[in-house]
Amino acid sequence: MPRTRPTVDPRRAVAYTRTAVAAVGPEAQRAAIEAWATQSGVTIDAWHTDQGVSGGAEVADRPALTEALSTLRAGTHGVLVVAKRDRLARDVVIAGWIDREAERLGAAVVAADGAGNER
Repeated sequence: MPRTRPTVDPRRAVAYTRTAVAAVGPEAQRAAIEAWATQSGVTIDAWHTDQGVSGGAEVADRPALTEALSTLRAGTHGVLVVAKRDRLARDVVIAGWIDREAERLGAAVVAADGAGNER
């Protein structure tokens, strides 16, 4: 019998922040994501932060991004939200893979600033 996935909820999100410099905090990214969530009626259930990690790093070298994707794999969150698309990845191939992986899981990647959002 095929395994069925739980229905994802587009009002439940996983947030991801990233800073390339370890001394720079993700507070501004968090504030932008929280403002977007409030305006959109979305609840952020989990926060994942890679601090001191380049946006060009492979997904395997970004533990918080890997955790965020694992949270999506649980099947209940319909959104992976970042403050801006460049926080997700600087490499378009990596960003595209993350978008496709989220879509495969029934979720969407959304930027709080609205840039690149298709939905």
